[in-house]
Amino acid sequence: MTLRLRPVLVALIALIATGILAAAAVAAPPMTETTNVKNQTETFIDVIPSCENDVPYEITLTSNLVEHVTAFEDGREHGTFTQTGTFVAKALEPGALDASGKVTIWGGFNDNGKTVNGTFTFNLTGSYSDGTKIEFHSVDHFNARPDGTENFFSRCND
Repeated sequence: MTLRLRPVLVALIALIATGILAAAAVAAPPMTETTNVKNQTETFIDVIPSCENDVPYEITLTSNLVEHVTAFEDGREHGTFTQTGTFVAKALEPGALDASGKVTIWGGFNDNGKTVNGTFTFNLTGSYSDGTKIEFHSVDHFNARPDGTENFFSRCND
C-alpha cells in the first residue's frame, strides 16, 4: 500500500507546487489608467511666467490634457501628464500689458518604493498686446533617496 500512495503523494505535491508557481507567475498585472480631457477651460489669477515677473493677471487657459498612471501591486508607481493649449492674460495692474499665446506643461513621476523622483517642464510662447514676444522655459526636478537625502533643481530661461 505504501508503494501505491507514494506516486499519488508525489503527484499531489507536484500539482500543488505547480499551482503555487503558476499563481506566482501570473501575478496581478499593473493597474493602468489614462485620462484625456479636451478643451478644458480654467480661469485663475497668477503671473505670466518669467524668471522675474510678479505682475498679477487673470489668465484663461483652454487646453487638452492627457494623464497616465501605472501602479504596481508592490507599491511602485509611474505617472506622466502633458497639458497643452492657449492662454489669454488680462493685466490686473494699471499700465501692464495684456498677453496671449501657447503653453505646454509636461510632468513625470516615479516611485519604486525606495526612491522617488519627478521632472516637470513648462514652456510658454506668446506676445504682449504691444507685440513684444514672450518666451519662457523652465525645468524642475526632484528626487528623494532611502537615506532621507533630497535633491531639487530648477532652471528657467526667458
